[in-house]
Amino acid sequence: MLSPYAVELPWWQEVWDVVAGARQVHGIDVVVLRLLKADRSRPPGGAVTYLAEYDGRLPAGCSRTVADGTGWTAPDPLRMPWASPGGPAAGLAWAHRMLGGIGAADQQRTWNLSSIWRLEGAWLKEVPPFFGHEPAVLTWLNTRMPGVAPRLLGADGARMLLEDVPGTDRYDAGLDETVAMLDDLLPVQVAAAGHLTELLAMGVPDRRAEPFTHAARTVVEHWTPELRPDLRASLARLVDRMPTRFAALAACGIPNTLVHGDFHRGNVRSDGGTRAILDWGDSTIGHPAADVLTLANRAPPEYRQVLLDHWCAHWRSELPASRPEEALELMRPLDALRGAIIYHGFLTAIERSEHPYHAADPLRCLHEACDPR
Repeated sequence: MLSPYAVELPWWQEVWDVVAGARQVHGIDVVVLRLLKADRSRPPGGAVTYLAEYDGRLPAGCSRTVADGTGWTAPDPLRMPWASPGGPAAGLAWAHRMLGGIGAADQQRTWNLSSIWRLEGAWLKEVPPFFGHEPAVLTWLNTRMPGVAPRLLGADGARMLLEDVPGTDRYDAGLDETVAMLDDLLPVQVAAAGHLTELLAMGVPDRRAEPFTHAARTVVEHWTPELRPDLRASLARLVDRMPTRFAALAACGIPNTLVHGDFHRGNVRSDGGTRAILDWGDSTIGHPAADVLTLANRAPPEYRQVLLDHWCAHWRSELPASRPEEALELMRPLDALRGAIIYHGFLTAIERSEHPYHAADPLRCLHEACDPR
């Protein structure tokens, strides 16, 4: 057990500075495997303990015995492959075989949703089974709309090599750049609307009316005991009337298509010239309003109406008989329910020590479904 040290980034899954801190403070190179515990119920910040690999001399100032560590290395059926000793090395060995060498390899992120390493000219990414369709989606995008997403160099199940996209993740993008991001996505969704059978056959999850309603009912029933009576009644009405709402949504004339699923500025990478949309593991087949609502809700308040108006103008131009403003209003509570479905799914598929990443999110989303923004 190393003595504590401070790192700058508050986000628990971003571990490159955790690795750098161990090197600077303790003089050792570690590979972070997974979160073990935190003094807060949810990120960001606080005091966090990770399980890490280290092969070398025992550094000064650390303890060989951890009193509360019993079971930390015990197997767990929900543990991701990269979160166990030897897991990261296996991924790097595969990348080495694929590329004929990888040069420097820098660990960037590890948590229940992904393991990411930066290599020379490429990225090694591994995702859980429920995101396992990402390589197929990238192949589809690379073939039909080159440049909109990172180029897939190789894949082995849910493990993939991605060509480097120059620049930075654009969390702080300005309004004009954010509108340009939306313009990158919209042609994809227009094109994908005619290929739903193909995309579903590739394993992209179906979140159209019937499967969405079934999933929403399951999630609401699971979390109902933790809701106030008035919220329970509100959600029950929302779920009961969902067939009518989906019928009204379809009548607005905007088709189901490929939904990115987590479309915010940080999932776009750019150097000011080239730009690519990252992280297609959350992608589903559903209504495209979900993506613009995510983008608008996670952007500064002054961006929101501009983005929504831009989305409406695009679909009105593409389909003059459509009613995009009405579709947005119908989608708002459904999009909040979509979030609850996603986070509930994470919690059922990951080991308990990593629940703090997502534990508060289903209830937050259910509250938003009752009072959508």
